[in-house]
Amino acid sequence: MLNASTPSTSRTCNICDSQSFELQYKKSGYSILKCLSCGLNFTEPIPDDASLKSIYGQDYFQGLMYRNYQDQIEQRTPDYLKWIRWIVQKSGIQNGNWLDIGCATGGFMKVAEQSGWKVSGVDFSEYCIEIAQQAGLTAVAGTANSIPDNWGEFDIISMWDTIEHLTNPLLDIQTSSARLKPNGWLVLSTGDIGSLVARVLRKRWWLMLPPVHLYFFTKETLTEILKRAGLTPVSFRYFGRRLRIGRAVRLLTGNGSVSMERGPSLYFNAFDIVTVLARRAPEERSFS
Repeated sequence: MLNASTPSTSRTCNICDSQSFELQYKKSGYSILKCLSCGLNFTEPIPDDASLKSIYGQDYFQGLMYRNYQDQIEQRTPDYLKWIRWIVQKSGIQNGNWLDIGCATGGFMKVAEQSGWKVSGVDFSEYCIEIAQQAGLTAVAGTANSIPDNWGEFDIISMWDTIEHLTNPLLDIQTSSARLKPNGWLVLSTGDIGSLVARVLRKRWWLMLPPVHLYFFTKETLTEILKRAGLTPVSFRYFGRRLRIGRAVRLLTGNGSVSMERGPSLYFNAFDIVTVLARRAPEERSFS
């Protein structure tokens, strides 16, 4: 840990509104701060919207972060099916309206649609949304605030590997919760900075990626932010992912370029990505 003095920043914690922080790491020209009140870790400074839009263009998905994002997505159909089965089992909802926030090019949406759900999606990347729309999927560019009113309410809202990218995760989760039906469910996944891998690797952890990743959660801070949005966490899971051998090696070692992301895909689980399923209370008034 670096100097424990409180860094100079005008920000308040996204969960508890505290302004007392401790510097954890310096990486890629950014500070990673930890809230001394609730324990939330976050990137400082947060890039503005124009900077973020420039990040998530075609280069991010083809060459910068991935050799070919579509290639990665196509391998993961078995993962998506596993996630859907788990949600159905825990929620008791067999089908209905599903919203995928952070849908990217729509890989998960396709699988959910084929599983009998009516699926819509939203993503910050206009590049991704164009691909999703070309595939015939119902998707719009933007954030949770961009969801069209005529899409109505949802039985399930998913945010796969999304909240760590958001500038205001509490606001987006609150906005999403308001679009759930009474007794609707929100499921999200994100890196767990409290996991063994993250604690051992510290700033070399493969998910420590400022300014792409802006927030770093633990099960405790996830629980708190969901409760503040009117949601009750019901179940936590650590699902693995299917990755090409080259990508797994690159992520684990922190070395190499995206060009090495080749070879067969293998199931990989470092138990550092947590998925939480949370329910909206039935007495809460839903969107109208």
